[in-house]
Amino acid sequence: MRKRIKSILSIVLVITMTACSKGKSSQINVEAEYQKNIARINRYESNIPSNYKLIDYKDRALKFDELVFDYNSDGMYLPLIWEDSTYSSFGIPAYVGDGRMYQDGAQEAVTGIAAVLSATLLGVDKSNQSGINYIEQLTAFYSEDEEIVLNNPMGSSATTSMWYLIYPAILFTQVSIHYPDETKLREQALSNIESWYKAYQVMYESNTFDYTGFNFITNKPYKNGIWTEPDCIAGIALLLYYGYELTGDEEYLNAIENGLEYLTDYFGSPLYEALLYFAPYLAAMSNAKYETNFNVEDIMNDVLNGSSIPRGGWGSITGTWGDYSMNGLMGSTSDGAGYAFAMNTFVAAYAMSPVVKYDSRYASSLGKWYLNLVSNSRYYFADQTNKENQSASRNEYDSDFAKSTGYVVPYEGIRKSQNSKTPWFGGDPTVYGWADTDFSLYSGAHIGIMASIIEETNVKAILKINLNTADLFSQEYNTYLMYNPYEKEKTVLYHKAREDAVDLYNSVTKEMIASNVTDKTKIKIPAQGSVVVVELPTRTNIEHIGRAYVANGKIVAADAVSVKVNNYSNNDTVSGEFQLTLTCISSIPEDSAKEIIVSINDEIKVFNDINNITFSTEELGTGSTTFKIEVTMNSGLTDKTDIRLSLQ
Repeated sequence: MRKRIKSILSIVLVITMTACSKGKSSQINVEAEYQKNIARINRYESNIPSNYKLIDYKDRALKFDELVFDYNSDGMYLPLIWEDSTYSSFGIPAYVGDGRMYQDGAQEAVTGIAAVLSATLLGVDKSNQSGINYIEQLTAFYSEDEEIVLNNPMGSSATTSMWYLIYPAILFTQVSIHYPDETKLREQALSNIESWYKAYQVMYESNTFDYTGFNFITNKPYKNGIWTEPDCIAGIALLLYYGYELTGDEEYLNAIENGLEYLTDYFGSPLYEALLYFAPYLAAMSNAKYETNFNVEDIMNDVLNGSSIPRGGWGSITGTWGDYSMNGLMGSTSDGAGYAFAMNTFVAAYAMSPVVKYDSRYASSLGKWYLNLVSNSRYYFADQTNKENQSASRNEYDSDFAKSTGYVVPYEGIRKSQNSKTPWFGGDPTVYGWADTDFSLYSGAHIGIMASIIEETNVKAILKINLNTADLFSQEYNTYLMYNPYEKEKTVLYHKAREDAVDLYNSVTKEMIASNVTDKTKIKIPAQGSVVVVELPTRTNIEHIGRAYVANGKIVAADAVSVKVNNYSNNDTVSGEFQLTLTCISSIPEDSAKEIIVSINDEIKVFNDINNITFSTEELGTGSTTFKIEVTMNSGLTDKTDIRLSLQ
């Protein structure tokens, strides 16, 4: 990993984006062209989801916390927590009516630790809630023998798959970062990170991370012959990034770069469950901080496209099921024609939120994704859908539980069709006999994790997405994404978060948009465009250091280049001699294309003149052909695009 930039260069207050092509460049909307389209998100039938509605997720998450951590609650299926005297901790089952209730050591970290983090992100002090220190009790999930975090206090790495080890470790470490005074938890978090670094070394030496699990007793990875989880390296890389920030150990940085290279080189999508959701953030952050050139778009497509190799169809849902828009929800695109999961949706929203902070080219695409995901996530809750389409409709006790507890526990998932209903709101527990209901406590434990990044504005369907919440070590300056889905420019009344006066900087355009704001101010958002607002102390200088725009030593934006083919669309027909005309937008003034590499099947052609990229069908032959294009700028910035043409 490249070392941090330490020198301070000249002050740059305003940077205007530069088009580095001829042809259409004089007519294009530079800001709009700079934005990168994400293919999966482009499939949405509209910018604003049908029946758009924003429910109060924060309120539900806080009420979920009150419900779940109440030892004295009374009623059917209640209480939902027990005192685990064996491991000096608390236990929360995965589901309401779970048969594992009261089994010490059987509780899962993906429920218990997530519930603690969820409430913490919304301002609840879980180190002293009603006199109980729940943070201290999380040490039960740490194995002194294996020196790792486990999903169950009574578990073992020998029988646990990768994500059920790594994701709990991520939650555990994030809680530790929020509670630095809990020294035992911090020691265990760092020990766990070092253990995973050693596991990384073993797998790296084997030239693959395509394993089912890692046995820390034998210090060897293993495959169970049924599935593998190659995206484990994304979770390991995130842990190592936390380790670097907490300890300064440079060895962790090299491992992060190697891990991201493995993910980008992997044939197809390595997505198994949820760990890959963090990779776009790591790639964008690495590019901005360390001047790497990881393709954020490729990794994001691997997350969303439903092209998973180890778990076919895993990705993001698109389309409408019955009367319900499902765009943006996460899960399987192929299981029973589609199966969205609440936990995965909530985690993905949180994990990918800092991407735009470091790469504003994705502001509008991800803004559209968030708008759809946030609205459609309400369908996981029983009061937001048709009762006849719900699992609880078959059991009056389940319906009574949902109503009496305020509908704060979501269903595990949404199937496209089941029981002759489209869609079907429920889950796997009642199907496979895991629990008496499909109400998912492990999913509910993640409501606050998503809620912590969502704010409402005074304009319907324009959200304010907090880009700092999941970026744990770079939260000095409040940073928000606001996307305008409308066909007209909209003006939003922006309420600042800092107590003192601020200047507002837009990292999309690299310019100040308001100065000395003492309370609230109006911000204009272009039609179907976006702004990324950074709140800075008044009169703060923005320094251009390498590719980064830095305020008082902290990155607030980064350079990037966006390349598009502007004279053809996918599947257009060409014949004879033809030319590809590129629009190339760089955030660096006077930047220009240095080299263009075009891959056609197994053949590579190199061009040095962006205005002379010509081909001949007589040379290439006929048929449907994909042109993969990579442009390298004189600044060192790179970007890729592709187009499929019919050659005649």
